[in-house]
Amino acid sequence: MIIYKLKYSFKFIVGHYLILTIFFCSKLFGQDLATVENLNFFREDQIYLGISLASLKSNVEDFKPKALSRHFQLGIIRDIPLVSSSKFSTGLGLGVSFERYNTNLSYSEERGYSFSETDLDFESPLYFSIKSFEIPITIRWRNATYNNFAFWRIYGGVSLNWNFKNKAKQNSNIILFPDELKKWGSTAHLSFGYNTWNFYLAYRLNPIFSSIPRDNRNFSITLTPIKFGLIFYIL
Repeated sequence: MIIYKLKYSFKFIVGHYLILTIFFCSKLFGQDLATVENLNFFREDQIYLGISLASLKSNVEDFKPKALSRHFQLGIIRDIPLVSSSKFSTGLGLGVSFERYNTNLSYSEERGYSFSETDLDFESPLYFSIKSFEIPITIRWRNATYNNFAFWRIYGGVSLNWNFKNKAKQNSNIILFPDELKKWGSTAHLSFGYNTWNFYLAYRLNPIFSSIPRDNRNFSITLTPIKFGLIFYIL
């Protein structure tokens, strides 16, 4: 009887030992797999800084850009990987943007807006500037790994803009035209490059102006910027 109880206790102990061993081994193995997956998974949250030149296209033949127009942007992007390797992801950001456009537009209270045919029609060209908050939404590809910070990338997407401050100036006179410029806009953009340095291309999807008065009447003028420059991504 005693021998039977000892055999039973031995089987009981060995059985529970095997169960506990299998359980802990499986936990350790699962942790190893999780560790490997964590090594492959990473985020590329970034600060971005962009400097571009802009070319203005218009539906009015008399319009001609004057000097160089420029664009500056600064913001942050939250990276959201779509696959376990993190090579494909989407990005959602928030930033600020400053645009300045030099034109051959002229303004007077009597006639409204008109176009200058020569450089002598007025002392200096009218320029307008736009300050806006932007929300870039991007689809991203990069041949990166969790421990490699220098890699090729291609990012493309759309930025939504809220123009919170618009200003026009000519001959040291500030012209306020809050109704002529649209408060909301969107821009398609593409960036590609290696490591920190990347080329940047952008095309505004909607015109800057709604309508502006010319010779005491409204007319529709479409100004569409095409931007090209550099954008820097800082981890």
